[in-house]
Amino acid sequence: MQIRKANGNIEDFDEKKLINAISKTGAKIDVAYEICNYVKDKCHQNYKDDQPVKTDYIYRLAFKHLNHISKASALKFSLKRSMLEIGPSGFPFEKFIAEVWRHEGFNSITGQMVYGKCVAHEVDVVAWNNEKLVMIEAKYHSDAGSRTDLKSALYVKARYEDIEVSTFSIESFNSDDTKNLSPKMPGRLSEGWLVTNTHFSDTAITYANCNNLKLMSFDYPDEGSLQDKIIEYSLYPITCLTTINHEEKRKLIEKDIILCQTLHNESHTLSEIGIDSDRIYLILEEASTLL
Repeated sequence: MQIRKANGNIEDFDEKKLINAISKTGAKIDVAYEICNYVKDKCHQNYKDDQPVKTDYIYRLAFKHLNHISKASALKFSLKRSMLEIGPSGFPFEKFIAEVWRHEGFNSITGQMVYGKCVAHEVDVVAWNNEKLVMIEAKYHSDAGSRTDLKSALYVKARYEDIEVSTFSIESFNSDDTKNLSPKMPGRLSEGWLVTNTHFSDTAITYANCNNLKLMSFDYPDEGSLQDKIIEYSLYPITCLTTINHEEKRKLIEKDIILCQTLHNESHTLSEIGIDSDRIYLILEEASTLL
């Protein structure tokens, strides 16, 4: 069976990928095999042998079947698509990435103007602990077929080369958040990262590995991907929830409610955007199931 991916590429269906994606939600392996077989049967029934199956169709089949078995697993299975909805601008994604580094034991701030040897650079996320000073370029895409390519990797690497010769202290950064964070940080840039919510092109990965540029995408690297971090720290975005509509999600994101954890702790924002008490109960119940 062949599939047509979101970027238009056609390739052979790899059932191991589907089984692995379902297993990562916490579903048992026999459930993953059951759903994979169900998906294959449905595809063979509804598609001609020479017609590629759209990945969107495979996703919808798997999600619906998994939802009957485990609501929590189905919500986690939707994570990849939910990450596409953290928009419409890239600012919520930057805040999301800052939260990932906080859970890794770092102080983190967003939207900083950082002065290199030659020019100033706008850096999406700056994170530090006693051992490392990290700067992160966050590339948000709303289209599943979009990839962060070699051009982006070249551009980001050049910026970090200009920055790494500079010396920093907490006074180098302009943010109200720094008042409540550790003032101790290494004086020089330790790591430069390029992070995206979708995927990297093969050439971007090859270049980055050759030039000491750290990469993270939804499913890269094999261990320590964005998906792995989200599952490890329960950093599920509110866009995973099915009990709130797109407009309500947008309003919550505008109020900096990006994570289900935050929504659970600041549930009063639901009434502030006009949601009644009965629905609030359902929304918080769903968020609790996911967490």
